[in-house]
Amino acid sequence: MFQSKPILLGVATIINISILLSGCTMLQTSKKSDVGPIGTFAAERENPPLSERFMSPPSELYDLETATGVVFEGIMKNDWLQASTGVQTLQKLWPQAKALVGDKKGVSEASTALEELTTSVSGKKDLESYESLNTFMASISNIGKSYKLSPISDIIGVDNAIRRVAFYVTIDDWHKAATKMKELDNTWGQAKPSMEGLGMWGKVTATHSIIKQMKDAVDAENKASFKSDIARLNENMADISDYYRGK
Repeated sequence: MFQSKPILLGVATIINISILLSGCTMLQTSKKSDVGPIGTFAAERENPPLSERFMSPPSELYDLETATGVVFEGIMKNDWLQASTGVQTLQKLWPQAKALVGDKKGVSEASTALEELTTSVSGKKDLESYESLNTFMASISNIGKSYKLSPISDIIGVDNAIRRVAFYVTIDDWHKAATKMKELDNTWGQAKPSMEGLGMWGKVTATHSIIKQMKDAVDAENKASFKSDIARLNENMADISDYYRGK
C-alpha cells in the first residue's frame, strides 16, 4: 500500500509538467481590439490579462469580425477608402482562417461573399456592400458552429443583427429598423446563455439591458438615444468577443 505512493507522485509530476508545457501555447497574450461590430472606438483599450486566454477556435475568426467592423463603419460614413482598407484586411485574413478551419460548412459561401463584397465596395455601392458583408459574416458564423464549446457563432450572429439595425437607422428607414430590431432581440435571447461565462456575467447582463433600451429608441424613432445605446453596445460586444477570443 505504501509502495504505491512514489508511483502516484511520479504520475502527478508528469501531469503537472504536461500542463505547464501546454500552458505555454494556451496562455498567449492577444492584442485587445479597438473595433466593435459597427466600427472603431474613440480611446485605446487595454489588453486582456493572461488568465482570459485559452485555445480553440482559431483566433483568425475573431480577427475577421474585427475587420468587419472597420468595413461597416466605412460603408456607413461613405468612407470608401476605409471600407476598402477593411476589405483588404479581410482578403488577407480569410486564406489564413480558411487553411485552419478546413472544409467546414460555410467556407465556400464565405469565399463567394467576400468576392461580392470586394466588387461592391470597389463600386461604392452601400446597400450591396452591407448585404455582402453580412452574408460573409453569416458564413463565418456557420463555420463557428462546429466549435461546440465556443460562443463565436453566437457572437457573430448578434453582431450581424446589430449591423442590420444600425444600417437602417442610418438611412432613416425606421420601419425596416424596427423589424431588424425584433430580429436582434430574438437573436440575442437565443445567444445570451452561451456568452454567460463566469468572467462575462456582468457584461452580458449590461448588454441585455442596452438592447432593451435600444429597442425603445427604435420604436420611438429617437436617433440621439439610439446612437448613445449602440455606442455602448458596440463596446460591450467587443469586450465579449475579446474575452472569448481563442477560447
